[in-house]
Amino acid sequence: MVINHPQKASELLFPLPQTVEDLPGTFRFHTGLCIATAPLFQSVGLFACEVLGCKAGGEDILFKENRELQGEAYEMKISKQQVVIKSGTTEGAFRGLSTLRRLILSAQNQIPCCRIQDYPLYEWRGLMIDCSRHYFTPAFLKKLIDIASLFHLNRFHWHLTDDQGWRIPIDGWEKLTSTGSKRTLLQHTDNRSYGQAYSRQEIQDIQAYAHMRHMMVIPEIETPGHASAALASYPQLGCTGGPYETQDRWGIFEDVLCSGNDEVLTFLGDVIAQVASLFTDPYIHIGGDECPHTRWETCPKCQKRIQDQGLGDAKELQSWMTSKICAMVHDAGKRPIGWDEVLEGTQTMGLPQDLIVMSWRGVAGGIEATKRGHQVIMCPKTEGCYFDYKHTDDPEEFGNLGISRISEVANFSPLKDIHDEVAKPYILGSQGNLWTEKITCGSQAEYMLFPRLMVLAERLWNPQESDQTLQRIEILHTLCDALSLNCYKGPLS
Repeated sequence: MVINHPQKASELLFPLPQTVEDLPGTFRFHTGLCIATAPLFQSVGLFACEVLGCKAGGEDILFKENRELQGEAYEMKISKQQVVIKSGTTEGAFRGLSTLRRLILSAQNQIPCCRIQDYPLYEWRGLMIDCSRHYFTPAFLKKLIDIASLFHLNRFHWHLTDDQGWRIPIDGWEKLTSTGSKRTLLQHTDNRSYGQAYSRQEIQDIQAYAHMRHMMVIPEIETPGHASAALASYPQLGCTGGPYETQDRWGIFEDVLCSGNDEVLTFLGDVIAQVASLFTDPYIHIGGDECPHTRWETCPKCQKRIQDQGLGDAKELQSWMTSKICAMVHDAGKRPIGWDEVLEGTQTMGLPQDLIVMSWRGVAGGIEATKRGHQVIMCPKTEGCYFDYKHTDDPEEFGNLGISRISEVANFSPLKDIHDEVAKPYILGSQGNLWTEKITCGSQAEYMLFPRLMVLAERLWNPQESDQTLQRIEILHTLCDALSLNCYKGPLS
């Protein structure tokens, strides 16, 4: 005879808290429960009522203040009669609520009693989605943000401009959205177009939604490469004057912003100032990746800039541009982030010390950045952080370019290959990146993200031995089903 015993919290939670003590019994969750909060946690309490379907008033679920618990730390005790979540900050209280939500989804409302103490390992735990190659609706972005926050991710990196589309409105530069947000679909012969931009109201609404879930929003404006959409809108910003087009092809294009043209600096200064006023969090991502120097090497204006500034070559010209753009970000009251190419050509003039380097081509760029005193976000495409890559090498499997197996994600650490103890404090964390050249709709995006993003979230919150992580993937399948996600359920390696 098989006796089914209720699953324990330690068997259901993913990611696991730092400590979880299983206790006998269960707490029955239902929408007739009442929620009470200390005054500090009123906003968390209102959110809890909304997402759990409960009401304010009684103390079935109680949020209590404990000032000894700082940052994202929280404690939770679930007894047969009550759930008590303690923290010293609203962010910590929210993380406790997220853990409770996952237990409710996994346990089908019979929540195992337990005692939890918890806090994160890394500060930066993120998700990037590319909305330039393909536009995703605000409703879908909100769905992603909600699920990412449910697994303790706290950064939403929003890629808004590239060769294939400019998705953010800028006053005084209206062609960026009227022209640059649309591209002619080359696979058709009737000149049909694709694309649109987000309105300011939509951007503010998405940002407010993320902030309610304690996620920062980091806009990315690509500079000085990946600029076809901007050049199609304003050809005078390029080295040749055009004509240019918003691209409907994938790859790297030789036409980039002209670094010798002062109007480009005016343009970028205006864009960055307006982006900074629209987004309230501390960071702006300035791109900096995959910028060919072919046009600069033959452009009279760029060559004059190199001569006037005493630069050695086009690589140093990009370094000069990066420093100028960082100064614009500083003037707007923000902190710059750039892909690891921003380190190239900087041996002589260096870079602003507060520039955060996002290492994507491997870990080498991040390691070099730490040696120069820069903080680093490790998201190497070769180590399981690129979720546009296929899950397996099966020719029938959907995806782009390389392979990013769940087993590789489960083995990832932002500190991998970093042996210098002095360098380790510079590593802020990591994020999962979803580029969307081949991903045209939300259901495809979900299939590529889940459950890999959930596994990455564990690596950044409280990483377990990879074998243990892989043995618990069924928990994530259950959660994906409960969250109505189209998730991958195939081989793990």
